[in-house]
Amino acid sequence: MKSSFVILILLSVTLSQHLNAQSLEDYQWKNRILLLFDATPNSDALTSQLTELTHDKKALKNRDLIIFRVTPDAVYAADGSPVRLTANEIFNKFNMDSNFSGVVLIGKDGGSKLKKTFEVPPRSIFDLIDGMPMRRAEMRKKGKH
Repeated sequence: MKSSFVILILLSVTLSQHLNAQSLEDYQWKNRILLLFDATPNSDALTSQLTELTHDKKALKNRDLIIFRVTPDAVYAADGSPVRLTANEIFNKFNMDSNFSGVVLIGKDGGSKLKKTFEVPPRSIFDLIDGMPMRRAEMRKKGKH
């Protein structure tokens, strides 16, 4: 019972940190970010991509991957709740066209690693991440413990 309570508190703190982030730099060196761009946060293409990605929550967690829905007007968490990130910051930082409909992967270093139109197979995203030097070092480190 006590451990369940502690886990619940830790999850709440982690979620609130993600929702209270002011910019993408708040995630740098902690998380990889997958931005799902479309005209609306619930378009068929975006929803389909999100469904495919979230089938394997363990794969997302193991890769420290956070997903955001991005529209020209707002940014939302994967679950559709609003976040404090601004769409303008993201569109400007990555020189995005407001008509882009697809995926952008941001590495822990803050750099863009992939930009591709919907729908991108989750396995290809996970394989790309797993081939990154930082991720390979993470896997080696976890394997030693």
